[in-house]
Amino acid sequence: MKSLAGIALIAVHVAAFLVLAGRCHGTELTVDVRGPTGIVPEALAARVITEVDAGTPPGPGLHRRRWSVQYRGGFERAVGAAHLVGPFQDPAARACTGRVVVAQRLLDDGHAGPGTLAAELSKILTAELQGESVFPAGDFRRISGLSLRWARLEWHPGDRGFLGDAALGYVRAQFTVVMARVSVPVVIALVPSVATTELAFRVAAHAELDFDNRVAQWISDKLGGNAFATKIARGQIDGMLISALAPPPPFELPGGQVLRFGFCAGAPEIFEGVSGALPFSVEIGRLAGDPSILPPRRGPTPRLALAPGAALAIDLDLDALNALLFELWRGGFLDRELAAAGLDRRFNTDPIVTEFLSLRISPVRLALPPVLAPSPGGLRMSADARITITDPPVSTTGRIWGGLEFRFGSTVDAVGVDLGALELSCERTPTLLVPCYADLVAGVRGRGGEFHGALTSAFANILSEIFVERRLGASGLPADLVIHSAVPRVTSTGSNASLHLDLDAILVPAQ
Repeated sequence: MKSLAGIALIAVHVAAFLVLAGRCHGTELTVDVRGPTGIVPEALAARVITEVDAGTPPGPGLHRRRWSVQYRGGFERAVGAAHLVGPFQDPAARACTGRVVVAQRLLDDGHAGPGTLAAELSKILTAELQGESVFPAGDFRRISGLSLRWARLEWHPGDRGFLGDAALGYVRAQFTVVMARVSVPVVIALVPSVATTELAFRVAAHAELDFDNRVAQWISDKLGGNAFATKIARGQIDGMLISALAPPPPFELPGGQVLRFGFCAGAPEIFEGVSGALPFSVEIGRLAGDPSILPPRRGPTPRLALAPGAALAIDLDLDALNALLFELWRGGFLDRELAAAGLDRRFNTDPIVTEFLSLRISPVRLALPPVLAPSPGGLRMSADARITITDPPVSTTGRIWGGLEFRFGSTVDAVGVDLGALELSCERTPTLLVPCYADLVAGVRGRGGEFHGALTSAFANILSEIFVERRLGASGLPADLVIHSAVPRVTSTGSNASLHLDLDAILVPAQ
């Protein structure tokens, strides 16, 4: 009897629960995203918490609005929608968003050692003058005391007489031409121009000879002046400087897409005996389906100085990085990389999923270009993606909001990332969003280790392949610039940031 009574009591409670459950029809959280702030059901309006850009730095970029409702027991239901915030970069304007920095040690390590421009200059001068003979100075013997230096007129006021104005600084070559009976001190100055489509140098020179007769003057005319300087400098010395200072060469991606860099209307920046820098731009196009989608523009940002011992450096402002990400997204490269990473296959073939779940997911595709922004100690990448979730016979489009926290190690290959924000909303219609699959999101978030490698390898690999293990040069030049390794550093102002790559580079004989 007691057992029967207990069973009857349970049956009554079950029946009562079913009756109450059938009568309890709460209001579901839905958000119509056609309005600027979203439209929620009137019955929930007082309970909906709206957050704008939670965890996202202010300023231009990829931002998100989130609507959530708290329920008893600590449960939360939420949806979100992302949008790009301007101002945006203009494809028609060659904005200076990066720069190449050439250290003094690449020009001259103090003794014109191997792998420097000074060593190559010494070879060029010797080859040009070999076999020269001037009566009564005699035969050419050698070049001595050669030095090559980033220079400014305030440090060399005596150069103003033959050089004129060089407010932006110049490259100063100083050496002595040793003939059989006379030694001729020579100074050659190469003054860079503001480069809009190409870089050029104005060449000026001064050769010191102090004789009192016409023959000596003839020697001076032969060895001194701009004609002599142009002969030994034009096309080779300035060619090597242009190769070192020029923007990175075009980079071809699988599928035929090419990343291109170009000159911009920025002035060279030269520090006496330290470094010379030239800005460049990242070329971007427009998305055929929606030309209004463009990378955000934050503007110039402070940059880090060269590390001690670095021969070369590349600075990439956030605008340059976001332009690169935009181009990689616009051409479909990032989506192809995400598909190749196989996050969907790993999920769909997981033993737990195959045994207990009927739903499957498609490859992730990016709806908007990913955007980098400053974050404490590094950079934060935000992404708005789409995924198809199939639970036969129903398919649903999911909107994924993801955040990745980049940390930079001692090499460009040591870029690390932690999975930050990860949320999922589902489209009941293209403009009506609802909460969905909270357990699925929790499961994916638990796979942070896979995101660490898969979602960032493309970005790290592109940086490495564009700027590391490259051989730069031009046809006809005696030497190429070879880049072996890179050490990344980030500087941030809170609202803007710049990635600095110190490069180990050396000049080698041209192939």
